[in-house]
Amino acid sequence: MNETPQLWKVVIALEATSEQVEALTDRFVETICPDPSHEGWCDTPWALHVVEGDSLSTNEQERLRDEIKDTMES
Repeated sequence: MNETPQLWKVVIALEATSEQVEALTDRFVETICPDPSHEGWCDTPWALHVVEGDSLSTNEQERLRDEIKDTMES
């Protein structure tokens, strides 16, 4: 089946140091575009945005921290 590409937004919230975030975003870029020196457009057009949690509303910060708790060991 040949599906028409659609716009998607993937959100990943995490608690990490700035160095960890930088390393992780580098890995995202390598995964999405494994050959950054390719000619022309990427096979998967993409954009990456990193937002520091302090810029989010208190409610949004609490909501994301609650979601993150689901991934932590009990």
